[in-house]
Amino acid sequence: MRISDIVDIEKFPVDQIDSGRGFEFAEECKRRYQETGLCMLPGFVVEKALDVLRRESEGYIGDAYFCDNTHNAYLTDDADADNDEVSRRQEKTFVGSVPYDKIPSDTALNTLYQWDPLKDFIGYVLGKESFHRFADPFGACSVNVFVDGGVHGWHFDESEFTVTLMLQAPEQGGEFEYVPQIRGLKDEKKIIGNVLDGQREGVVTLPFTPGTLLIFGGRQTLHRVTRIKGSRPRLVPVLCFAEEAGKQNSDSVRKLFWGRENPNDELKEAS
Repeated sequence: MRISDIVDIEKFPVDQIDSGRGFEFAEECKRRYQETGLCMLPGFVVEKALDVLRRESEGYIGDAYFCDNTHNAYLTDDADADNDEVSRRQEKTFVGSVPYDKIPSDTALNTLYQWDPLKDFIGYVLGKESFHRFADPFGACSVNVFVDGGVHGWHFDESEFTVTLMLQAPEQGGEFEYVPQIRGLKDEKKIIGNVLDGQREGVVTLPFTPGTLLIFGGRQTLHRVTRIKGSRPRLVPVLCFAEEAGKQNSDSVRKLFWGRENPNDELKEAS
């Protein structure tokens, strides 16, 4: 597919950030991200391409590796956790991920990921002078798959930002909830503790609108995906970028999320 058949370029001139209208659009997105920690672009993918992307991603589900584990809000090991209740509390996560080496190069998803104007636009919104596609063979561009019972517990991301594409919502649940930009606040641990206890003050629910591109500052913002129910999987591709060229995940991260350290390795048993 051509990129003009995938992205609504007329509405979102991400390929014209050096020109008048495109520059104004990019500046507004940058301001929004700086103020709120996210930039959401509903309708970024046109409806016809959305159907193609859904079919593609559903075809990859058999290649997803499922992580079924618990973690604290900081994604740190118990042994490394601070001596406080919040850092010791565990959240449940059950989610699958289709690695990049299982996504063919001629797909609509890969066409979108390899499109330089998208990379340059995201880098501009994030205020990065140097910006590159991720070089990891599994994590460069993956697809998160939530099947019945899937959930992603409250956490902060290790990476500064994530870029996701909302493709398909489940029949029930699967809501993206977040508490914006609380990392580093004086009462950070108290806020987290309240949220883990089920209190809703400060919790925002992000609408799941298929076709939406989301740039999200997950290192500063506590967030989760609620448990899903039903036979229709929740599908969200994750497009990864980095300030350094050639950046890859560690072997331990690859093994945790994709069951392998290298493309030719055999899958390890899921934990």
